[in-house]
Amino acid sequence: MIRTLALTLAAALVATPAALAQTPPQAGQTYDMRDDASSWISDPHVHDFYKLTVEAFAKGPDHLDRRAYVKRFHEIFRDFAIQRHIPPKAMEDHLKRIPGEMVLIVTRDPHALDSYDTFVIALFGPQPQKAAPGAPAG
Repeated sequence: MIRTLALTLAAALVATPAALAQTPPQAGQTYDMRDDASSWISDPHVHDFYKLTVEAFAKGPDHLDRRAYVKRFHEIFRDFAIQRHIPPKAMEDHLKRIPGEMVLIVTRDPHALDSYDTFVIALFGPQPQKAAPGAPAG
């Protein structure tokens, strides 16, 4: 179940930059859901989402202020959308299930918040490993 949620989240988050860009894709252009999510993972907004989630769950899932959590999530990703020239309403519609799914993930596996890396795996799924410069492709 957690793996399914992670894959759903990864698909939603990785697809957003291409799917919601203001300029339409050229005819015949497609997007691979397995694309590298590193630009999202390294973005300060996603780091802010991690910090928000850690703080929201600091006293355990029974003490989560879900309304405040969702409100702050939308503030973070509204700013993210604006900075990436994506219509904020489109971003909000696209990511509307993410806060609830993250609540489920963290409630079931509190270790998802042990580090930013474990959060990324829970949110995006495992990421492709990049070879070191000069290393043979494998």
